[in-house]
Amino acid sequence: MADYPDSVYSPRTKENRSGVSYEPTKKSVLFAEDISKLDDEVVAIETELGANPKGDSADVAARLDALAAKTIFDKFIDIIKWITDIDYMSWNVSLDGNSNANFNNTHLELVVDNTIDHTAVVSPRDPYIKIVDSGKLLTVDFQIVALDRITSSTIYLIFVNPNWPYFPNDTDAAIGFVIKNGTIYGHCADGSNYTDTTTGVTFSLGTQRTRLRFVFNPGTNCKFYVNDVLKCTITANLPTATDLYAKLAVKTLIASFIGVKFGRILIQKEY
Repeated sequence: MADYPDSVYSPRTKENRSGVSYEPTKKSVLFAEDISKLDDEVVAIETELGANPKGDSADVAARLDALAAKTIFDKFIDIIKWITDIDYMSWNVSLDGNSNANFNNTHLELVVDNTIDHTAVVSPRDPYIKIVDSGKLLTVDFQIVALDRITSSTIYLIFVNPNWPYFPNDTDAAIGFVIKNGTIYGHCADGSNYTDTTTGVTFSLGTQRTRLRFVFNPGTNCKFYVNDVLKCTITANLPTATDLYAKLAVKTLIASFIGVKFGRILIQKEY
């Protein structure tokens, strides 16, 4: 029985009989080199295609036909970039004390001053309407591009409802990530209870491009990825609100400044 497509073929080594040397001019004699060359070609093709190239389709042709039929209009796709206007007309911004929110087009920088429990919070003023739909996957990809402190701090990257301009409560109906003292957790809350599950990943300091992505299947689960690797899945306390606001928030738990730079937010929802 063939190994492929479940796995790539691993042929055994072939050798000519003792005393026999490969002579390519002999057209009616089969040598080990002839068989090994065929093995190499098979392995090269299978490796190029990868295991299970048909995916969930009936066969490879059906999968290619399905991919060819897809367009940008098959899904809702959006991007949040950090462009401000006069008096933050498009944004909800909450800053304690001398904290700052710096909109720099390619990234948003939140700087919290050196006072215990001070916060900086930013979100678009309006929600994504009907962004949660039963049976339709919602995928959101956050980025952190710079971080100057990880100890004694809390950072939220979430989609939430309601969207009061304050630092999130743990139980606010939300999905996303919370970073506690540098450790990244998947976060789900239904308005009354919440679940935080560790990804097992701790941030490094300095400039970076760390990608945090969740894939939310309403009513079923939410999967959490760090740099494209699945780290944890939450099935409890999933939010049911259909309209959600993007929200980024930083809080210092000691009398020390903290600065975080967030990259763009990518959003994709199945129709």
